[in-house]
Amino acid sequence: MRVFPAEWHPQQCVLFCFPRRGGDWGPVLNAAAEALLTAANLVQEVCPVQMIVPDTDFFGPYRERFQGQVLELPADDSWVRDSGPITVFEEGPLLLDFTFNGWGGKFDASRDNALPRALHQLLYPTVGYQRVPEILEGGSVESDGRGTLLTTTRCLLSAGRNDFADKAAAENLLRSTLGVKRVIWLDHGELIGDDTDAHIDTVARFLTADTIAYVGPPSPDDPQHDEFVKLREELREKGRDYRLLELPWTGTLYSEVDGHQLPASYANFLISNGTLFLPTYGVAADELALRALGGQGYRIVPVPSRPFIEQHGGLHCLTMQIPRW
Repeated sequence: MRVFPAEWHPQQCVLFCFPRRGGDWGPVLNAAAEALLTAANLVQEVCPVQMIVPDTDFFGPYRERFQGQVLELPADDSWVRDSGPITVFEEGPLLLDFTFNGWGGKFDASRDNALPRALHQLLYPTVGYQRVPEILEGGSVESDGRGTLLTTTRCLLSAGRNDFADKAAAENLLRSTLGVKRVIWLDHGELIGDDTDAHIDTVARFLTADTIAYVGPPSPDDPQHDEFVKLREELREKGRDYRLLELPWTGTLYSEVDGHQLPASYANFLISNGTLFLPTYGVAADELALRALGGQGYRIVPVPSRPFIEQHGGLHCLTMQIPRW
């Protein structure tokens, strides 16, 4: 029987991918590099970090301050949650290499798509590996470790991915590759500025085996209010087997480069070996999020993440855990 472990399963490694020159970070490249280095070193305190480095010359000035291991591999961008391997267990560990096409063909991703095979050969050549031709991104699926998957209709049924006719067709893939027994589909909760077509890790997460943390609605005058009220109502119905924990709205954040709205979210946390790494944005709601997640069984570590959302992603999007076996 195939099992897709929850994120709180003990981990042997967390992958990061360092920004490169010539990518999409633009004028925030240096700020993103500093923030990612800080995040990686914080995670290194609880779990070994493997840093994929596609631009060794750019990484050079940061190398002495990085406390983990370096893997020099080609990559298009830093979002290894979506381009990296997804690990399942079936007798032994199995690294799944789904196709990654830049979130439905929005961006070039040929080098990112080659990462799972390269990582398997470099780090784990003796464990199982399965190439999966269908498209699936790690940020689009959440597992409770007991056979239930949380995902969004807007992402998995979106154009440019697999052209599934309906949810049943998508569930067939999830069962055969991830060993899923039940899928909880959410039809609402897409953040303005999100390039991923509503990845689940931006709006609702399994916090424990019996708890879902989700983004609560903003104030009634916010254009996203109704969408996130509907998300809350959906979870109360579809997630009634779980305790629900509402996370605060970050407030509306705008790009310091061109002024467009950014998809900030406190749901984009990383869980690793008993620690929850919470993205923070330098706003008043940061403290509310820290308090909301306190007392849930994790040590909470705030991670400054404001530069990451300039490229429409976040802390969880920048990481991929490899569970212990």
